[in-house]
This record gives sequence, structure tokens and C-alpha cells, in this order.
Amino acid sequence: MSQAIINVSDLNVSFGANQVLHDINFNVAAGECYGLVGESGSGKSTILKTIMGLNKHTGKIEIEGTPLHNHKRDKAFYRKVQMVFQDPYGSIHPKHSIDRILSEPLHIQRFTDIETRVCKSLEDVGLNQSFRYRFPHQLSGGQRQRVAIARALITEPQILVMDEPTSALDVSVQSEILNLLDDLRQERNLTYILVSHNLAVIAHMCDKLAVMNRGVIIEEMTPNVLFAKSAEAPYSRELIKASYGYEIVENTA
Repeated sequence: MSQAIINVSDLNVSFGANQVLHDINFNVAAGECYGLVGESGSGKSTILKTIMGLNKHTGKIEIEGTPLHNHKRDKAFYRKVQMVFQDPYGSIHPKHSIDRILSEPLHIQRFTDIETRVCKSLEDVGLNQSFRYRFPHQLSGGQRQRVAIARALITEPQILVMDEPTSALDVSVQSEILNLLDDLRQERNLTYILVSHNLAVIAHMCDKLAVMNRGVIIEEMTPNVLFAKSAEAPYSRELIKASYGYEIVENTA
């Protein structure tokens, strides 16, 4: 197993008097996809936002052994870690061309080969150069999410954190985006943290997963436990049972 690239220990987050994360502990190895699954309100997305510096916290978050100071992230962090949001309709600027959307992070990070990188980023997510000067309203939901993925990857980060990246898409498009993400991870040795309420998505993508409920990690397991329906915690067993309406398919790639 590769060395851990993400370490989260004793992580607590409160909004006013309401504590929403309780002593969260997990680590993610380099090149691994780590899943966070649970019902709405369980704290999955709060973990991602806290990693990205959007929530104040106590406890420790480390990237490659370097602690992240509470609520502060610099340009070097965003060069290394990027986020893909749930809603492809709201996560990219509606009045900016695709070229501008992809160029902006390159300007911020002071890249010089901007045109080359923009063209390659479109190619990497399966979009041809005709998309470069289109606007988001001219794209389908799946195409917008491909642009969002291209933007996240254009500065060559090592880590992607993804909040329900396919839930806003048609079912027919979801598998295309998941397969794209899987291929990109293999090609670039990327590390993912993936949030989903859909155990079928988690089972397909992840090497390990944590089941969450009310701000607590109830149980950590592998996809094999999902396939065998052999979770230890009662809550985990109920969550798996509730997912029987979804087809959980083992990823044999």
C-alpha cells in the first residue's frame, strides 16, 4: 500500500452551538479512492468543505504530512488539491466561455503555456476543440461536468475531492462520467475523496469507504464488504439493505 497522502485525525466542526462532525479519523493512500457514504445530513460534504478550508475546525488535517492551518489555504494548496462540485449548472460561471473558465486557474497559478493546456484539458475529458468558445448554456449537463473536471485537473493537482459529482446528471450520463474519473485516476495516479449517497457509485469507484451517520464515522470497510453484505455495524447493515434497489456492481477494471 502507498504511503498516506491525506491524514484526518480528531476532526471536529461546529456551526454555532451545533456540532456537526465528531472526532473524525481516516487516512487516504496516494492513488487511492476513498468514499464517504451516508444519508443526507450525515456530515459527508462538511468533511470535504473543511478540507478545502471552508469551515473552521479543531483536530488535524494533513496533506503529505503538512498540517493545514485552520481555515487558511494558499495557492500552493489549490495547486495540489481541487474540488469537483455536485451541480455542473451552478459550479461554472454561466457568462464565461469555456476557454475563460479553463484559463482562469492557469493565470492564477502563473502558467505560461495556457493555450496548450486548455486544448489538452478538453481532449483529456473527451471534448473536442469546438467546445472551447462555447458557453455553459450551450452544453448538456454531462458536458458541463466534463468541463468542471477539466478545470479541476488543469493545474495538475494530486488530489480531487468530489461531492456527489454525478447525482445531478441523467442516469445514462452518470456511468460515462464515473468511467472518465476512473480512467483519469489510473492515468495520473490521482487520489480521490468521493462523497455519495449512492452505494453503487461508491462500490464502483472506491478502494475503501467510511459509513457516516450524524457526524460520526460508524464503520470503515472495503467494497468487498458491500458485495458480501457483511457490514458489522447495525446502521451500516440497514444502509446496505436500503440500497438493494440500486445495482451494486463490482469494479473489475
